[in-house]
Amino acid sequence: MPYYALSRCFRCKRLFCKSCITEDLVESKYFVCLNCARRYVSPQGTFRGKYTPLTFYLSRKAQWTRWVKLQFSRIEGIIGDDLPVSAVQNTEWWNNTKSTSQGKAWLSVGWKVKEVDLKEGAVIFTRPDVLKPEKTRRRKRLSSKVVLPEYKPRKVKKPSLTRMAKAQARLQNVARRKTSMRKYRGKFKPKSAYEKRLYKPEEKPSARDA
Repeated sequence: MPYYALSRCFRCKRLFCKSCITEDLVESKYFVCLNCARRYVSPQGTFRGKYTPLTFYLSRKAQWTRWVKLQFSRIEGIIGDDLPVSAVQNTEWWNNTKSTSQGKAWLSVGWKVKEVDLKEGAVIFTRPDVLKPEKTRRRKRLSSKVVLPEYKPRKVKKPSLTRMAKAQARLQNVARRKTSMRKYRGKFKPKSAYEKRLYKPEEKPSARDA
């Protein structure tokens, strides 16, 4: 919703849409939100305390959790009123005692204040049996479909120029040797240099060799 379509409440100074704003009954020239108007139209009875909505909220939370962290602004939204100055400045206001109205609000349902952080503006409520929230691990669902890995073609490396030059030089050397060799007719095979040194046709073997 755009900003120009919102209106500010004269009492709580918060922005609301036009459907949540009404004319103030005390001073007709101002506009207030429905929450502030409800306090004047239907005030709370004597049987219901200021922190009774907080009691209902914690009792519902006890069904599925044992640990709750609430901001001061969130508590003000639950009870529909502002917290006193001592609650924001002093931690003793949050003591677990039944002599105070706020202490009865959470002790009557089985909750206790574990920690108060004035800098952050938050308070932690816990149940006496479990002080920390239970972390549940979700099981991974095994899918029936077989997922095949993606096919990635191999990258063909280009041959280096030096290797190509060496291969061409070898082929040229082989071709030169073939052209330089003598051609003989028939199946005559020339003797190697080693055989020529051992058996010379001009000399006869001596008696020593025998």
